[in-house]
Amino acid sequence: MSQRSIAIVGGRIIDGTGRPPIPDGAVVTYGSKIIAVGPRKDITLPEGAEVIDATGKTVMPGFIDSHTHFILMGMRVLTTLDLSKTRSLTEVLQLIEKRVPEVPKGAWLEGHGWDESSWPERRYPMKWDLAPISSEVPIVLTPYYGHLVAVNSVALEAANVSKDTPNPPGGEVVKDPETKEPTGILRDEAIRLINDVKPPTTKELSLQGLREACAIALKWGCTSIHELDADAIQLSTYQTAREDGSLRVRAYVMPTARFTEEIIDSLGALGLRTGFGDEFFRIGAAKIFIDGSMGARTAVFTEPYRDDPSTKGLFTISPEELKTRVAKAHDYGMQITIHAIGDGGIEAALDAYEDALKKNIREDHRHRIEHCEILTEKQIQRIKRLGVIPSMQPNFAGEWGSPGGMYDQRLGPERLKMNNPYRRLLDEGIRVAFGSDCGYCPPWPMNPLYGLWAAVRHPIEGSSISLEEAVKGYTLDAAHASFEEEIKGSLELGKLADIAVLSQDLAAIDSDEIKNVTVDLTMVGGKIEYRACG
Repeated sequence: MSQRSIAIVGGRIIDGTGRPPIPDGAVVTYGSKIIAVGPRKDITLPEGAEVIDATGKTVMPGFIDSHTHFILMGMRVLTTLDLSKTRSLTEVLQLIEKRVPEVPKGAWLEGHGWDESSWPERRYPMKWDLAPISSEVPIVLTPYYGHLVAVNSVALEAANVSKDTPNPPGGEVVKDPETKEPTGILRDEAIRLINDVKPPTTKELSLQGLREACAIALKWGCTSIHELDADAIQLSTYQTAREDGSLRVRAYVMPTARFTEEIIDSLGALGLRTGFGDEFFRIGAAKIFIDGSMGARTAVFTEPYRDDPSTKGLFTISPEELKTRVAKAHDYGMQITIHAIGDGGIEAALDAYEDALKKNIREDHRHRIEHCEILTEKQIQRIKRLGVIPSMQPNFAGEWGSPGGMYDQRLGPERLKMNNPYRRLLDEGIRVAFGSDCGYCPPWPMNPLYGLWAAVRHPIEGSSISLEEAVKGYTLDAAHASFEEEIKGSLELGKLADIAVLSQDLAAIDSDEIKNVTVDLTMVGGKIEYRACG
């Protein structure tokens, strides 16, 4: 197939660099690269180029979602009961009761996405809630924030979980304080007790999930994703999809969160390093958990939760074990990313990075903290000094950061002010990568426009950022977080022609309307992969 030139003209260009937009611009591609970009009046269109009129629209780099559970998102669309729109526990139980008769014999029923903080009951589903629905079908329900499951007695029995089951390290089997019977709630590492007995995911389903996820991403203008917590089947799935051409977005894939010393040593012995691969599929950072989530009250804080003073959260591994794993991966030359949400978890992550860097200085390591939500001023300064990249999700602040929201319920008004301080981070010159956490958060399948809106309209006074800065977090700075800013993330000469055309001019509408904007066209490497009109 011969290469061709495409010119997108007339739209407002937001180029991803943070520079002021170009109100009447043109972007010209040839083959997979950008060959011209600038004011329309200064650009000579190549003879025979396909011309796309973007007047009244926004032309920008394709979004880069720096935190996804991408294959999981696709599989959940295909197989899982969506509980994200439920407004009460009663409604959840009704949906499950309706679905149970449709579950094939031997299969498990899974539901995902509930948010008990918005229900009148303000509590998790328990095994006694689920007992009247079925005594045969194992039921596993996961909230939008993960780190916790609610299961019925059938699932508990399949996993041999009883009143005598001890809490595993980094997890909790929640029991009734009087009877000591399991309630059906399992937190963090205790979830493995259930996962170990669930029917395994097949490679075929994983491939179907990846293809579905690619279609969703392209509809939202996402041309690149960072896949978190990939297991062996998912890594194999990406390789197969790359070979057969069904991987339609670029993927930076991070190995499983169960990143033990043995796994680190195995990868080190193989010589497998961050960045191995090509422009469509690369091996990413080593992913390690240190805490859980605010929704599950397992994110680690230095002070107790306001709505449960008995706990400050739950370390999934000890801070000392974290230091050991980080140092080992760091010494092998890997990029590392640590899941840390609360200020206590973030402190442990920064301690581990600082310890590793003192023992083995590495320039431009680009170690990351995933979520990095509740920060102190001292931690912001440490992030700057250590060169750590916060990988953050603006949609969280937009959905739960307002007074009375979930963050406020968990933390109270003073700590609420500490959530997702984008303005402070950018003012310190810290590069922040934005993402969605899709797969765990179905209210936003990906929707970077919701994230842009949340960053520009941050509910905490003094934390909002400009439109150009928010776009940069979803493009060039997200590319920087994967060592790829030289080839993508901005509309500049010679870069990959990964482009999104939005349905409206973002700079010409009220900022509160950004979340309602859609995508008209998505281009990956000069190839139009999605058009809203078909």
